[in-house]
Amino acid sequence: MMDALGAIPAYWRDGGILLIPIALVSFGIWACWLRLRAALRQALQAARHQESELDAAQHGGIDATPATPQARRQFEFRIRAARERLNRELFLLKALTAAAPLLGLLGTVTGMVDTFMAVARHGADGATLVAEGIRTALLTTQFGLMAALPGVFGLLQIGRLRTQWQQATHAVGVMMWRGTTIPGRPYA
Repeated sequence: MMDALGAIPAYWRDGGILLIPIALVSFGIWACWLRLRAALRQALQAARHQESELDAAQHGGIDATPATPQARRQFEFRIRAARERLNRELFLLKALTAAAPLLGLLGTVTGMVDTFMAVARHGADGATLVAEGIRTALLTTQFGLMAALPGVFGLLQIGRLRTQWQQATHAVGVMMWRGTTIPGRPYA
């Protein structure tokens, strides 16, 4: 374990300058995913709570009043605004997830160009320089792919949460369009 931890500085040094933007993109992926996940979980919980309240109201468990056009518009406005915020965050997560392997690929190309330049300058005597160039190329590729993987899996989880949220808000919307609201409660 200590050997692996001791190798980290060497990886950073050997991976080249492109590891810095890859690390920044990786942090961005994690931050964006955590924000999206928390927001969607909170919105899903609120929508499910509203759905259960409206369901109880429709079945006589809670005092309910008919949904007014203003309440329906307010609900639609809030859902639309939440969807727009979600889409902006989702776009950012997708962009960062796509950028990570591309930065790794850029490092690959840079490392290979350095390798070919070493061969051109030193001929067969540049074996060490060739190996260093290939190592840099492979390390940046590895880091770029490793940075993107949490984004890929995060996008799958966010997609599942988003679908659940959309289903719950749709159910609330249907109940409202059928004419049920609970006085004094905001929706969405």
